[in-house]
Amino acid sequence: MSAELWFEKYATSIYKYILLILKDPQLAEDLTQETFVKAFIHEKQFKGDSEVKTWLYRIAYTTTMNHFRKKHPIPALFNLASPVKSVEVTLIEYEEVKEVYEAITKLKMTYQQVIILRKVQQFSIEETSAILGWTEGKVKMQLLRALKSLRKILSEKGVGHNGQITE
Repeated sequence: MSAELWFEKYATSIYKYILLILKDPQLAEDLTQETFVKAFIHEKQFKGDSEVKTWLYRIAYTTTMNHFRKKHPIPALFNLASPVKSVEVTLIEYEEVKEVYEAITKLKMTYQQVIILRKVQQFSIEETSAILGWTEGKVKMQLLRALKSLRKILSEKGVGHNGQITE
């Protein structure tokens, strides 16, 4: 599969991933394009040791983190304008989801990343490990710590999580 096909297949999901971190649609679009330019340039270096999607998310992660190192040391995590999953979601559910997203933004960046990849993007431990460049053990430990910190923040705010925050 060529870089052009990768773009067609994965650009939207990569964009959404970056947008969750940046909360800036234009910048997310720019970094998505940068991600695929890098993938195109380094296409021949992809050896197939992982899924293409995992490799692309790793490039997106690195590109986004490099942007933060240069420009924004403390990012906002989510655009809370549309976290609802369907039209049927009630206002109460919306408020709970919003509270969870706001609480995630209070976590340190490594905790934010592992929660986004494992719980929002639904990557496996192995895929998350490849994207973040961590061992699988570190992914598991960081996720446990991140969820514990998240639960603490939510309980301090008096927010119930209706099973949304699970290991």
